[in-house]
Amino acid sequence: MGEIKGDSHISKNENFVETTVDGEVVLMHLDDGRFFSLSDTGKRIWELLDSHDHFDELVTIALAEYNVSQEECRQDLSDLLRDLEERALITIA
Repeated sequence: MGEIKGDSHISKNENFVETTVDGEVVLMHLDDGRFFSLSDTGKRIWELLDSHDHFDELVTIALAEYNVSQEECRQDLSDLLRDLEERALITIA
């Protein structure tokens, strides 16, 4: 799959419910009942998806908030988003 393009549109799917427990976002997939939890950076990116829907926007914010190189940021963010996509929690277009 590789790195996501900068202008890729990212959106949360509607097939889950979410809540916050002990500082983590816990998601339950409505189709099969699987649970997922996101903490720290994953939680922050999940929150940002409510108001930022392009990959480059997420990269810009993450670079401002975390002490990482642009290359590392893009790769780590791409890996996280691909994982969420594989779990059918987001769509990348």
